[in-house]
Amino acid sequence: MNDFDYISIALLNQYSYCPHRCWRMSCAGEFADNQYTIEGTSLHDRVHTLSQINRDETWQVRAIWLVVSR
Repeated sequence: MNDFDYISIALLNQYSYCPHRCWRMSCAGEFADNQYTIEGTSLHDRVHTLSQINRDETWQVRAIWLVVSR
């Protein structure tokens, strides 16, 4: 598999908002960080860290990737 076989959930969220915007950001590389995206990235660093936690009857998983099957 290569890097293009993996789709992040965030990318699916972008696609559900606007497929064309998703394409421009991920395929055309037209996304540029600004002060708000940089701040948001730093606030969400924990979300992108691989981890699994069991709390009572709740199983919390972070950084899940989906694979496109062909």
